[in-house]
Amino acid sequence: MKTRRTILVEVMATLILASAFWWTIISRHPVTSTVVSPNSIVVIDPGHGGRDPGAIGITGVWEKQVNLAVSLALSSDLRERGVTVYLTRASDQAVNRSGPYSVKNDLLARSRFAKQHHATLFITIHSNIEPTRTMQGPIVYYDTHSAASSQLAITVSQSIHSLMGYNRPPRPINQLVLEEAEVPAVNIEIGFLSHSRDSAQLITPSYQRTLAQAIASGLIQYLHQRGYGP
Repeated sequence: MKTRRTILVEVMATLILASAFWWTIISRHPVTSTVVSPNSIVVIDPGHGGRDPGAIGITGVWEKQVNLAVSLALSSDLRERGVTVYLTRASDQAVNRSGPYSVKNDLLARSRFAKQHHATLFITIHSNIEPTRTMQGPIVYYDTHSAASSQLAITVSQSIHSLMGYNRPPRPINQLVLEEAEVPAVNIEIGFLSHSRDSAQLITPSYQRTLAQAIASGLIQYLHQRGYGP
């Protein structure tokens, strides 16, 4: 008959063996923590639309049409690279379609759209115009109060310069639609509709795709720098 001391010794031995067994299992299959980069969401905002044509180029083209065409090309390029993209508008319409129309309400609707879709980045696309008809090429504007927006603008500008040759430094701007987005946000003025060459190029699908590729490359580079994955 086993004594209490013998039973206690056997129990202790069993516990020691069990501990050794589980330690061996854990050692062979260590628990590791993996950090998965969050997916990026880019909201693209084709400027103007609907009753608001924006600028009218020297050839009679409406800014809202050019903005939409380049925005659609940009969204297609980004989606091919695995980025989730939402457009504030995908046709010729105002973004704010509830209540009385005003430019301010329409701009706020664009920023609100970005918030509702949990944007990582907010990109609004516009076309420039100026009276001398001599200026040309894209310019990237960023929210004056946002260091992240400034860095985004620098990265996109460098990509445009690398792929297309235009070398215009980004510029700060106080713009409601950028300030209200509350994420890194830039306004990319894709060219001058008042310049004969720009105006002709901006209505050409091949040029629109090349410009979209340059912008997309800059956006992807910025996202990767901050740990986002497609």
